[in-house]
Amino acid sequence: MAKYSVISDVSRTIVELLQAELVPELVQQREQIGVCDPHDRGNFVVGVHLYDISESGEARGAGPVMRPDGTMTNPPVSLNLSMMISVASKAEKETRTMDEQMIMGRVIQVLEDNKRLPEEYMPPALRAAGEAIRISNVPMQLEEKTKIWTMFNESYKLSVFYKVGPVQLESAVTTMPAPRVREVRLGTRQKEERK
Repeated sequence: MAKYSVISDVSRTIVELLQAELVPELVQQREQIGVCDPHDRGNFVVGVHLYDISESGEARGAGPVMRPDGTMTNPPVSLNLSMMISVASKAEKETRTMDEQMIMGRVIQVLEDNKRLPEEYMPPALRAAGEAIRISNVPMQLEEKTKIWTMFNESYKLSVFYKVGPVQLESAVTTMPAPRVREVRLGTRQKEERK
């Protein structure tokens, strides 16, 4: 289970993975790959965009969970993160489209070759959770992709869509369990008669 930073930690891990695999061959600098809003991507050539978070339903516990320290906590929420990855090359106009296609091809190759988020790119908190977080391509029709881009007030750009998860978001609520019953005393008394 992971703390509230699990969502940003997953995004950071994907960025780290893409930076390791695309720089310097296809993207000049690590700083050109990052998490951004499609509408405001700054200098990012490769943008990782979280566009939806949904409850997974996988591994949702029904009752409280006992921690190693003896406290109880609510069960974690199991989440799937919907990610869109787009490319906006800074190359000259004549070669920009080909450049974007090459970068996108490598992005797809990297994500398909890593069906689980690699631990070596995870921040310590996410690594400590010990979860195997899956990465899976989400096939979509062009119309569906266009709707997502429209949600950001942008016209469609070449992009790929992935579901990442499930990730476990732990509860912040902790309680001490009631003390266990150690001894039970049973007795009887004779009822007094009324006159």
